[in-house]
Amino acid sequence: MRTRVWTERRKALGNLIPGLVWAIPTVAGLVVMVLQGNLLGPGLWLLIAGTASGWLATGVFGLWDNARMREELRGLLKARGENLDNSHFVGFATPRYTGLLDAHEDVGFLILKADRLRFIGENRIVEVQKSDIVQVRLRPSIHTMIGLGGWVSVEGQVQGTPVRVSFEPRERSTMFGNARRRRLLRTLIEEWWRGLRRSAP
Repeated sequence: MRTRVWTERRKALGNLIPGLVWAIPTVAGLVVMVLQGNLLGPGLWLLIAGTASGWLATGVFGLWDNARMREELRGLLKARGENLDNSHFVGFATPRYTGLLDAHEDVGFLILKADRLRFIGENRIVEVQKSDIVQVRLRPSIHTMIGLGGWVSVEGQVQGTPVRVSFEPRERSTMFGNARRRRLLRTLIEEWWRGLRRSAP
């Protein structure tokens, strides 16, 4: 099935734009270092500026077109008859997934039903029964290495087989905004699992 929302173009731009912002001053700094033969002069400051600007650009542009994706996917799924009340827009991944362009295998809406956790993406639906969940914990992702997020991991067992699904908040337009919501999402899922929070209809 053709993907209309979580496209390769959007994944690529979330890396390309921060990469360019990082590369320009960084390459300039290396050139200055070589031409001047000085590792501690202006070239070093350009390298520092490149690192800082690359990090800021990742925080701002790393979730390229995120708000538009959320609304596009919401409209698409509602047209299919999905009820997205009390849902949370998230990135999703399974343990086997390795992506060159993005850590998120898919994007979609997380809904905490009375008896199960339900993820609805453009082309897939994943459900985990509440009774099969063993723990909810934080796990690092590639974003954690630069202080811009990480996974909320829901782990359990189904007929003796370990299962794990991981989510990362994408409600906000920037990685800065979503990084602060990770612990809130973990608490939300954990309270739902322990019966301390009302479920979605």
